[in-house]
Amino acid sequence: MFESVRVRQAGGFLACDVPLSLALLERTYLLPKQGAKEEFSAALIDLLRSDPFANAPWARSFAVAPGETARAVERALRDLMMATTTLRPGAVDSAGLDPCSRAAQHLGALRDVWVALGDALPADLAILRSVLEAEADDAVEPLHVIHDPADCDLSAIERAVIAALRQRHGEPNDISARRTTLIAAREQCHADAGSALGHVQRHLLDPRVTPLPVDDSVRVFGVRDAEAEAHVAASFAQRWLDADASLSAGDIGLIIPEGDVYVPFVREAFGRAGIPLSGLPAGARLRDLASEALLHTVLALRPQAPAMAWASLLRLALMPWSAADGRALSEAVMAGERRLERFAALDRRGKAVLRLLAERPAGPHALADVIESLSRRLSADPTVADDVDAFGELAAMQVASLRALAASAEIPWEDVVARIPVAAAKAAEPGPQLKDAITMTVDGEAPRRPVRHLIVLGFSEGTFPVPPGINPLFLDSEIATIRDACGLVLTSRQQVLERRLATLQRQLRVASESLSIFVPWRDLAGVRIAPSASLCLLARCFAGTEEPERLITDLSEEDEGPTAALPRAPETKGLPLAPILVPQEVSLGSSLLALRTDAEGQVLSQSPSRLDKLLVSPLAWLLNELDIADAPWAPEALDMLTIGSLFHKVVEMLFVPGAPAPDEAAITGSLPGLLGDAIKEIAPFLRSGLWTVECQRLEREFTVSALAWSRTLRALGAEIVANEQRLSGRALGIPCRGSADTLLRLPDDSLVIVDHKTSGASGRRTRMEKGWDIQVEIYRTLAGQPDAGIPGLGTKSARGRRIAVAYHTTRDGTLLLHGLDLKKRPAGVEVIAEDIGAVALVRLDAELKALAKGRLRLPDEAALKVMEKAGVRPYALEDSPLVAAFVRPAAREDGNDA
Repeated sequence: MFESVRVRQAGGFLACDVPLSLALLERTYLLPKQGAKEEFSAALIDLLRSDPFANAPWARSFAVAPGETARAVERALRDLMMATTTLRPGAVDSAGLDPCSRAAQHLGALRDVWVALGDALPADLAILRSVLEAEADDAVEPLHVIHDPADCDLSAIERAVIAALRQRHGEPNDISARRTTLIAAREQCHADAGSALGHVQRHLLDPRVTPLPVDDSVRVFGVRDAEAEAHVAASFAQRWLDADASLSAGDIGLIIPEGDVYVPFVREAFGRAGIPLSGLPAGARLRDLASEALLHTVLALRPQAPAMAWASLLRLALMPWSAADGRALSEAVMAGERRLERFAALDRRGKAVLRLLAERPAGPHALADVIESLSRRLSADPTVADDVDAFGELAAMQVASLRALAASAEIPWEDVVARIPVAAAKAAEPGPQLKDAITMTVDGEAPRRPVRHLIVLGFSEGTFPVPPGINPLFLDSEIATIRDACGLVLTSRQQVLERRLATLQRQLRVASESLSIFVPWRDLAGVRIAPSASLCLLARCFAGTEEPERLITDLSEEDEGPTAALPRAPETKGLPLAPILVPQEVSLGSSLLALRTDAEGQVLSQSPSRLDKLLVSPLAWLLNELDIADAPWAPEALDMLTIGSLFHKVVEMLFVPGAPAPDEAAITGSLPGLLGDAIKEIAPFLRSGLWTVECQRLEREFTVSALAWSRTLRALGAEIVANEQRLSGRALGIPCRGSADTLLRLPDDSLVIVDHKTSGASGRRTRMEKGWDIQVEIYRTLAGQPDAGIPGLGTKSARGRRIAVAYHTTRDGTLLLHGLDLKKRPAGVEVIAEDIGAVALVRLDAELKALAKGRLRLPDEAALKVMEKAGVRPYALEDSPLVAAFVRPAAREDGNDA
């Protein structure tokens, strides 16, 4: 605000011009302290939720996303306020618009909101209105204003404030000369007109610019990422300072993009070089821990609490436990654990917090009680005392709002969440402004002083300038209509872009000798990014650069880099790995089969899923044994594992051991309720309205699968002996365990171990026929042991009985049966006569013998291709890039050139 406006105290003891600022206006008119921004935002949200605005143009959006919608309305309302000259809603007159038009409806709705808010204004605009409505005698000291009357960046309210100050305090006698000096300083180009830099400074935004040859005064370099940019820029600055004794650090300027990305890299690189920076934030931007904690608390208390909200809350520094305990608790939550106290040694306060968070408040007063109780049990660490106090203040506001509702009312969860003002980060303390130091500014910020050399970092897509956001309430064409019909000059996206481009040009004009621009090829995640769109504006100023990328000298290309006189950033991160020679095996010295033991030192059992990993990659198996695995945090998803768990739970409750298979009426009548119970236990996030369609699909698919399974059981005359039958013992010479989904007994007294797969039969059939199956074969071995302990078989054990195995593929209702030769095969039942584990068990036996001797065999591509053709999915290779890297390439066949 008032970016290019200067003032001078008429009777001040310092005869100098200073920027016109809100703080100066407050001091001059002795204005009372204004309310925080959060107060206006909270009042606006409460108003938008009230009955008078139930049919506002944004009502449907507000019902779905109240927080985001309220912020969009607030931005539009603020823009409307600044388009007036009084900051009163009476200045908004939409009579000139077509009353049926979208523009008139939105403008009228915004005016109605303003009227309903009464005297409430954002804090900065409240200062301006107080100044407008003050008297000349209210000023402690008269202010003389110097500005450019033709400055199109000034809003209507800024012009009104300037006019009021001029009317009350008059103008200095030399106003014309001082105004001329102000305008000239703002538009001054410091480089020679004949240089490439001077050409850019004068014609960057000129669409009819005459291209000139580029010279060394303008250089564009491509490097890998932000870190490399910072180090190369620091080396540039160091070289300039070493080569020119007349040059000081204050003669160098640095511009970085908005945000926090570049600050730590710039601090480290220039700090290592011993070059001071003026304007560098004193520290990193700080997280808004209080608001984060309150937001995650509310989300965790909801009936469909997201696991990530729980995990994020438990790991915050405001919680009454150590960082290590917080990490353990959050990882347990993301792993699907529910009983958390066993994962950390908590004191009484910590246990009380977990109990509070486990509550499910039934009404707004109960929710208020939980939030209030939590605010008294947060961390006592003095380093977060301010954040704990801030949490208490925010919690008090929420508690007051909740207790204003009826105790029996439903909790308005979305409204509660929308009232929490979460900032992306709290601004760091501004760094000192130093004279003999590199001047650092930010993209979009007005330049501070002339420099000889200017460096621009982060010249990538979405920066220099930052593209304007979309206005959800008014199109640019509607803004033009409002301007013509109502005299209100709202800000269009085109105007925002033009202002930001003009600011960029002014930033570049401060350099007198050189401009060095750095383009990062990748972001910090290693993803390829494009240069800034302004590179096209730069390229059109020069001859021979029809393709803008030709301006870029790539410092990461050894063969195409600049001369040796230029410093070169080391390029190591993210480059393709050089080919490595993968050995056939790695000798680790001792047995690898006893890495996991229980409290008594007994070797823990292997499961079929672990052995399946061993089948594909012993390295993946080893990392899993050592619990070295990627544990990403991601929102809950309806993946195949979740679907399988839900189906298993429904089948377990629907098909009861000892009872006949349910008929169609029983299945269709009870399955929806059983699925609901399973979702509540296994995947409560699916109870949210956002997942309604997916839940309906699951209900249909599970009903079809259950009906098909019931028909198969009836056709086989099978009796359900057990569900989720635990099996343990020895197989392949090692301890093994597993859980058979269903155990059936056929009329001839034979047993069938069934594993349900939420997939089709094709891949599983191929794997069985080619001898690569292991899961049910291991189950059969365990079930046939004397101490199998299978219930429901009277005095007989499974040993001595004929035991068959089968996979039930739910997508097509097929039963792939092995170990029995049925005389009459019901529809949907296929008998696999081949030895389903012939190949896999031999390979596993060899791998286990190697592991027992401490040898880790590494797979080769040829063997993996054979497995894939046999239906074995190499999921183990996805566990870690390390696993995939240690796959031996297939041997090349030598050609015969004879």
